[in-house]
Amino acid sequence: MRVPEEALAGANLMEVLQRPGHTARPAATGSRVRSWRGSAHAREFALVGGAYLLYMLIRQLIAADIQGVAFIHAESVVNLEKDLGFFWEPALQGWAINTSDFLVVFFNWAYILTFYPIILTASVILYMKSRRRYRHYRNVVLLSFVFALAAFAIFPLAPPRMLTRDFVDTMAIFGPSIYSGAEGASFYNAFAAMPSLHFGWSVLFATIFFRSGNRFLRIFAFVYPSMMLFTIVVTGNHYFLDAIAGGLVILVSFGTVNAIGAIRRGEVDARQLIPTSRRSLVAIGEMCWRQPERGVLTRSSQPEKQVTGQRQYDRNYQHSVYVSTVW
Repeated sequence: MRVPEEALAGANLMEVLQRPGHTARPAATGSRVRSWRGSAHAREFALVGGAYLLYMLIRQLIAADIQGVAFIHAESVVNLEKDLGFFWEPALQGWAINTSDFLVVFFNWAYILTFYPIILTASVILYMKSRRRYRHYRNVVLLSFVFALAAFAIFPLAPPRMLTRDFVDTMAIFGPSIYSGAEGASFYNAFAAMPSLHFGWSVLFATIFFRSGNRFLRIFAFVYPSMMLFTIVVTGNHYFLDAIAGGLVILVSFGTVNAIGAIRRGEVDARQLIPTSRRSLVAIGEMCWRQPERGVLTRSSQPEKQVTGQRQYDRNYQHSVYVSTVW
C-alpha cells in the first residue's frame, strides 16, 4: 500500500517539532517587538515635544496687552530686592562688561549652549539607562510647565535688559541678538522673566547629575547651576528673584510629583495634605497688583552709563517691543 506524499511530509514535520530544544516560533515576532519599542520611543518624543511646543504657544499667547504691567512689576521686583539688600545685578553685569568683552560674549553664548544641549543630552542618556527614573524627572519638568505658565499669566515681568537706566542688553550689544532683537521677540514672550526655568531646570538636572554617583558629574552638579545663575544675571535676562522663583517651581514640582506617587501607592491619604494657606495667596496677590511708587523705567529711558553701541541700539530698535505706557 502506497503512503501519500502529504502524509510523509506531515510525519517529517512532526519529527522535527519533537526534537529536543526545538520550539516553534511565530513568524515576524521580533519585528513586532522592535516595532512596538520604536513606537514607544516615538510616543515619548511626541509627548515631551508636544508639551514643550504647547507651553511655548501658550506662553506667547498670554503676552497680549501685558506690556505696561510687566514694567510695573519690574519696578516692584527692583524695589523689593533693594529692600531685601541684594540688588546686585547691575554691579555684577558692570563687572563683566568692564573686565572683558570676551567674558560678556562667553556668558551670552553660555545662556544658549548650556541650556538645551545639556538638557537634551542628559535626558536621552537617562531615558536609555533608567526608564523609571526618566519618567519621574519628566513628570517634574511637565509639571513645572504648568506652574511657570500660571506665573507668567499672573505676574508678567520685563527682564532687566529692558531697564536701561541700570542694565545693559548684552546680547544686543555683543551678540548674538536673537533674544533681544525685534525679530526674535515675535517667537517668544519677552515678559516671561519670572520664574527663570533656565535656573530652575539647571537645579533639576544638577540633582540628576549628583544622584548618578559619577565623581565628575557630582562636581558638575555644583558648577552647572552656579554658572547658570551668573549667566542669567550677567546677560540681563533675569533678576535674582527670578532664579529664586525658578528654584521654588522645581521644588514644588518635585513635591507634587512625589505626593501624587505616594497617594497612588497608598502611602499617603490625600485628605491629609495641607492646602495652601489663605495668607500666602493674599501676599502673592498683593505683590502681583502692587502699584509703582515712581516712574517706570523703559527702553526710552536714557541710561546713566552707556557702553559702545548702546546709543545706536536705542535709536534703531523697534520701540514697540519695549516702551510701555502707564496710565
